[in-house]
Amino acid sequence: MIKKIAIKFLMLLLILTGLNFIYNLTLYEKDLNEKSKEVLEIRDSQENTDVYYFGESSNVTFKNDDSLQNSISEMTNFFFPNINITTITKYATHAGIYKHWLRKINVNDRKPSALIVTLNMRSFDGAWIHSKLETQLQESLVLTQPYPNLVNRFLLALQAFDNKTEQQREQQMLKEWKTVPLIFPNDFKYKTVSEWDYGMSQGTYLNPDGSWDDEKIILACHYIKGYAFNLNENNPRIKDFDEIADWCHSNKINLYLNLMAENVQYADSLVGKELVFLMRQNRDYLVKRYTKNNCVVVDNLELVQGKEFIDQKWTTEHYGYKGRMAIAKNLANHLKDQFKNEYKTAY
Repeated sequence: MIKKIAIKFLMLLLILTGLNFIYNLTLYEKDLNEKSKEVLEIRDSQENTDVYYFGESSNVTFKNDDSLQNSISEMTNFFFPNINITTITKYATHAGIYKHWLRKINVNDRKPSALIVTLNMRSFDGAWIHSKLETQLQESLVLTQPYPNLVNRFLLALQAFDNKTEQQREQQMLKEWKTVPLIFPNDFKYKTVSEWDYGMSQGTYLNPDGSWDDEKIILACHYIKGYAFNLNENNPRIKDFDEIADWCHSNKINLYLNLMAENVQYADSLVGKELVFLMRQNRDYLVKRYTKNNCVVVDNLELVQGKEFIDQKWTTEHYGYKGRMAIAKNLANHLKDQFKNEYKTAY
């Protein structure tokens, strides 16, 4: 009886192995290109890559009338014409996705000399952590899991990943805004994001005729919901960046965390010094936590003037060419310590 069961199990294993082999030869590449083409880009580019740049929309967004429509990574490469910076970009991406990408770098092959990872402050806030786009991002990781590819395909078909509905994610976000306390060095009348958001929404700004200036109020509330938080080790993005930093240190790859510029000027004028305090405090936390071993934090937080932001009525890290070039120059100035013989000052 036991022998018959063992034979059946062995036959099943052989069949699954064969099916996995067939899947790898036929449909796997197509599925991977559809769901996670960034993994293919990493695999296909590694042999010719000196530096990887992992980014989201901040890297590639430009104005239609920009005299230079290059990405931040391309502008950075201007300063190092003899090295190859390969860009891997996906909109709305964050460290929780980047950490899976870097594990697809074959460190036993020709590994890159450095990795540049976008450090977007808003990616630590409740709105981004619980974004409705998160389900799609989590889906993109299923085929990259360390299981046989056919098993991953079954998991994808069964939607065996973090597949919360938009309503569930919204409830998580609202709960965080209502319950997580904001910490200031001095007393502040608002204790949570929800309290602050509600207070700002109650006619803070008026039009000349005395009516509420809804456009300005809405924008101010967006700044509160985007930047009002205190970073600590319990934030899931901190845990993600910890993993990235540890991986790079273990594999002797220099890591540059490119902290994106935020519109601090508008945050100050629309909301006030308390929000600016939180933004700067969180910047300081990130710089202190990650400036160690082979990691450098490139601080661009206050580098770009408010007028250089493409989105004047929203909170994004999208810049005109002057803003992108300012960030690229700052990043290049940090990279030249490693690539001093390749650095050019033509820009």
